[in-house]
Amino acid sequence: MPDAPMPTPARGPSRRDVTRAMAWSVPAVAIAASVPAHAASGAMPVVLVGAPCNLPDATALSTCPSEILDGIFGRDTSEGFAFPLQISNTTGKDIVVREGIQITNVRDGFGETSTREPFEVLGTFPDSCTVIESGMTENVIVYANSGNAITDHVYFDLTVPWGHDCFDVDHPPIFIPDVYAELFPLCSSATPFPEGRPTCVPPFYQN
Repeated sequence: MPDAPMPTPARGPSRRDVTRAMAWSVPAVAIAASVPAHAASGAMPVVLVGAPCNLPDATALSTCPSEILDGIFGRDTSEGFAFPLQISNTTGKDIVVREGIQITNVRDGFGETSTREPFEVLGTFPDSCTVIESGMTENVIVYANSGNAITDHVYFDLTVPWGHDCFDVDHPPIFIPDVYAELFPLCSSATPFPEGRPTCVPPFYQN
């Protein structure tokens, strides 16, 4: 029986200009459980994790877009963190990053077995469901709050849902275990952090 035609991928907002990677680490793997058999085939996006950073006080973020400072944080960045990701679309079709990114299994990097509270993901920039065209690479910043007194040496796991449109749930999420953050310096416009002016849209950078 011939294969059914594939639906046309939905188009989202125009793609934002982004910077290219300077370096990278942590290859991504897919969770293949609890998905239809046909969904496991095909290419996966490549997700690289940059150096996370601690957002400066809101008063220092005069150039921060209102959609981030007001819309995501309500002007309270006292417990705010930014996690830069670089997502390369190697699937041959347009993709989107869907809602539901998770930063979990947060634990000390000094060999301790006790875990800390997970980061509460508040939003992304660009917004979820922004189209990443086939063959293109985007920097996506994940914003989160944490009640932990986090300053350095932390491991965590990252889960990134994706699909060919915002309603596509037939693909396993990207799962990146054991991401290591040596430091959480203040987010800045130049690298290595915290060189340059304070910013809420740090470039992709890996120590």
